Amino acid sequence: MICFNRDSIRDIIDMMPPVSIESLSEEWKKDSPIDITKLSDETSRIPVLHSKYSTILSYHNMCAKKLERQFYQLKAIKWQYYNGDLNNQEDLEKYGFEPLLKKVMKQNIQIFLDADEELNDILIKIAKHKEIVDLCTLIIKEINNRTYQVGNIIKQEIYLGGGP
Repeated sequence: MICFNRDSIRDIIDMMPPVSIESLSEEWKKDSPIDITKLSDETSRIPVLHSKYSTILSYHNMCAKKLERQFYQLKAIKWQYYNGDLNNQEDLEKYGFEPLLKKVMKQNIQIFLDADEELNDILIKIAKHKEIVDLCTLIIKEINNRTYQVGNIIKQEIYLGGGP
């Protein structure tokens, strides 16, 4: 049997990311503009920005993977519960479950798992982390293109006769 207690389930559900999608978007709004009067500074900012957003991406990617692992562990426990395999008082107390008042038929267990509040809370946390990972991935692609953008600005300035 998987070792999983009620406190660790609460820790998973209450885990807060270091950044929210809103704060990440606001941070990128500040970091994204290119100061065309200081193109050499902008070029040197590329690795700093890359590191910043790669760190955020990595953290949230790992959080999502950890939550997914814990989701499947809890889902297995909940499956045993709805199947009636966790029906002794010791197991019920260990996981904080109430005795099932009715027998759940095997073909209906998935319905109960899909509607389970704790499992859905973990799925929401996973989705939040994945949304941050997706946004960081887009930001890093934009940062990787910054060298070309700075180069194009320089070419345009030379073409217009202003020089870099």
